[in-house]
Amino acid sequence: MSINEHALGKIVHDLQSKLQEATRMVGSVQAQIQTREREKRLSELTNKELSSLQPDTVTYKSIGKMFIQEPLPQLTSELTERATEMGKDMEALDKKRIYWERQKTEAQGNLQELIKQIQNAQGA
Repeated sequence: MSINEHALGKIVHDLQSKLQEATRMVGSVQAQIQTREREKRLSELTNKELSSLQPDTVTYKSIGKMFIQEPLPQLTSELTERATEMGKDMEALDKKRIYWERQKTEAQGNLQELIKQIQNAQGA
């Protein structure tokens, strides 16, 4: 194996590693976005159900395996804040997803281009 072939092999390996990393990160970020969407939807639905109650209704907030009594206005405020926070998190994660998808596309393109160049060089 010549030095040139060795260098090409290393470059191909590096591009494959970048592609695998980008693919893994896109999947991870998409899973995080889905989790945030689910949490946001749950907060919004719970808040919607609580809005039909009288303001003096006794409500409880779940903390782990126990429940703590909490005034209805405070509970709805927390749920609204949580839904807003999840929305902001989803926006940030979407930016990350776009970045990693761009990295993935770039790595795929570079890898395909390199393979074509290698094939052309071998054919010549």
